[in-house]
Amino acid sequence: MKYLTQLAIIFAVLTGGSNIAQAEEWRVSSGKNPAGQNYVAMRTKMHEFALEFQCDEHDWQDNRLGVKFIGPALPRLYGEDDETAKLSLLFTMRGGVLYRESWDAYYFDGGLGDQAWLGSINAGKSELDALARATKLEILNPDSEVVYRFGTKGTSAGVAKIREVCKLGLE
Repeated sequence: MKYLTQLAIIFAVLTGGSNIAQAEEWRVSSGKNPAGQNYVAMRTKMHEFALEFQCDEHDWQDNRLGVKFIGPALPRLYGEDDETAKLSLLFTMRGGVLYRESWDAYYFDGGLGDQAWLGSINAGKSELDALARATKLEILNPDSEVVYRFGTKGTSAGVAKIREVCKLGLE
């Protein structure tokens, strides 16, 4: 009986853990945008929601990193087309260290499947270090309530590519 219990626990951990890792893995893409500039985008998707950070080779001039939180309106983050809100990204690092970055976002509603909160964050060294080192990434509404949570597997590779191509967060 003890053997069956241990086997059941191992099976649950293995099957549950692999689904979470796949759903939360960050993917990095780069190339040339329609304007002919080099760009980088890092994105993760979980259920019908996605989070994306993007920049191009000229973004170092204003030190900003584009942010898209893609998905339909949520109960604690309701949005209508062109609505604005002060949202936050909360990065949790090892040892429970927190780093919070606010961003002015506006909601784009192009209909079902084409909805997102858009904006940008400061892209200094501390912000990109937090993104690269985070063990958890949460999106907070203007009342500081968690509205969605993403994993961070693969963020360090994305941040390295952002630094290389966009020259952000170097100092």
